Amino acid sequence: MLSEFEQDLLKELGNIGSGHAATALSTLLAKPVNITVSSAEMEPITYLPERVGGPERHVASVLLELGGDISGMILILFPVDDAETMVTSLIGTPFTFAAADELGQSAWEEIGNIMSGAYARALSDWLMTPIMIQVPATAIDMAGSIVEFVVTSVQPEEDAALYIDTTFLIDDKVSAGHVLFLPTHGSLKQIERRLLGHG
Repeated sequence: MLSEFEQDLLKELGNIGSGHAATALSTLLAKPVNITVSSAEMEPITYLPERVGGPERHVASVLLELGGDISGMILILFPVDDAETMVTSLIGTPFTFAAADELGQSAWEEIGNIMSGAYARALSDWLMTPIMIQVPATAIDMAGSIVEFVVTSVQPEEDAALYIDTTFLIDDKVSAGHVLFLPTHGSLKQIERRLLGHG
């Protein structure tokens, strides 16, 4: 269980990443984007599907693998209709993943690239260590399946993930976003050291 001080530090990390993401998305969409962080905490991985609406909820996801001194995966999840709204704002025509064309799919990938990169840079700055990032991948599936795939892929060292709960405001429409970081290979220890002021 994290102390209130440690949770505040994690929320600060979430705010920094969200600020980067809001600025970049605002530039991409050519309209104001506001992202607020309602909570940030360490959660058991097994809790994550419930935190994002239940294991059978269909979500649009962005997956970004991290390497270097800090390794693991950043996973960003949105309700499908919220993700479709963001793509529609970018391309200017109605978009659904069920009838996705190349333009719409590319737009979602670009949105995912910007958001995941913003949180990765925030994590790098926060931990004061360089982080190598791969090209992000996107997927539309049930939340439980996506989390299970990520856990199998990265094989985290402990049953723990950094969970950031966010709210996006675009065109007066509110979207709920979930940002997860699953650390591997000693990365969790570095985060804990940072929380304790020894990073």
